[in-house]
Formats: sequence, C-alpha cells, structure tokens
Amino acid sequence: MSFRFKAIAAGALSLATLATGGLAQAADLPVKAAKKAADLPFFLVIDDRVTFSYIFNASQPGAFTNTNGVINAKTTKQVYSFTHFDAWAYGTNFFTISMFKSDHNDPAAPCTATGVIVSPAAGFAATPASCASATEIYGLFRSTFGWNEIFNTKAFTQGPLHNISFEVGMDANTENRYFGAAKRDVVAGLQFAFDLPYKGYFNVAPLVYWEFANHNSFSQCGAGWSAPCIVDGNTSFKPTWAIETN
Repeated sequence: MSFRFKAIAAGALSLATLATGGLAQAADLPVKAAKKAADLPFFLVIDDRVTFSYIFNASQPGAFTNTNGVINAKTTKQVYSFTHFDAWAYGTNFFTISMFKSDHNDPAAPCTATGVIVSPAAGFAATPASCASATEIYGLFRSTFGWNEIFNTKAFTQGPLHNISFEVGMDANTENRYFGAAKRDVVAGLQFAFDLPYKGYFNVAPLVYWEFANHNSFSQCGAGWSAPCIVDGNTSFKPTWAIETN
C-alpha cells in the first residue's frame, strides 16, 4: 500500500471518528421543550373612567315657575360620573353611576317651584323660599354571559351573528327634588351581537323590564295634589318589554 493511499485512508478514518463523536455529543445534549402558550387572563379588558361634563341648557321634566311668574324648565347641570367596563372569560360587565347637580332653577325639596314653598298645612299657599339646587344620582349595571363561552363552542357564531348572551341588569336613582323620584327596576333577556365591517359591532337586546318601585310625592296621601292617592307615594308597575341597542 502506497504512502499516499495510507494517508488518505487515515484522514478518512479521522473524519469518520469526528463525525461519529460529534453526532453522539449532539444526541446527548438536552432537548429544549417548546414554550407553553400563555393562558388567557380571566379579565381580557378592564376600563375604568372618572369624567366631568357640563350641560349648558338641560330640560328637567316639569316646569318651574320663577318668582317673576315666568315658567322656565331650563337648568344647567354639572355631571360627575364613574364608569366601569370589563370583558371576562364568560361575558361582559358594565356599570356607571352619575351625580347630576342642577342650578337654582331646579330646586331641591321642600320647594315645589323656583323660590316657592307650597304648604298643604297652610291651604296650599305659596310662600317665598330659597331652596338649594337639586341633586340626582343615577346608576345602572348590565352583565352578559355568552353562550359560546358558557358551552365552549362556536355554534352561536354564524355569518354576521357573533354571539348570543344572557343579559341581566338593574337601574336605580334618587333625587332630592319635591317629586322625590326613587326608581328601581330590573331587566333580563337575551343579547344578540352582530359583527359590522371594520371591526365594528352592533348589539340588540330584547329584555323583560320590571319597574317595581318609584316614588312620586305629588301622588302621596296627605299632599293633597291628586286623588286617588298612594299611601307612601311609591308606585309599582307591571313587567313589560324593552329593547336596548348599542
């Protein structure tokens, strides 16, 4: 065997040894596991806002007779609001509460009109008075529970229909006007969510609406404003229907 052939054979054997050793070392290296996909958070979106707004020319239901005899139902209002919205694993929650502060053209109790107190004890005579401006607090919440999320399916996503959800909610308010409204109502039903172009959406919710309490001082027994009267001024209405959209 010639020297040249021996050298070539030795070189080939060295390369084979290196290749075998290299493969063995690569096989011995630990295999890095694939990263686990991150779990979605329980709350996908949380949006809390505190806002202030000013209404220059609001109309309060009812007419206020000023001391000069002019009937004027206009009032300015300062509005302080807190709003919360979240999207969670099974639906959405929305809550808002606002305080509406009127000017003196919308007076608080005991004034029944601007600058006037009408006293049943004095034969309903109007006597001059200076009452504070009225304040109303109104709050509501709505919660939805998506059928796709509850049943872990996409069966309720068909064409433009994005989802169907159970919806429940409640409204409540209180005010210190003579009227003394104190509404309490509950709603329940379904919400149909539709996709719109460019990532828009449109919700339609047919609901059962039940206003089970509301106060009206003008209909309260002893006030002398109307007959027949209600003992405590609180009225309850039969359930009806309502449609909410957004």
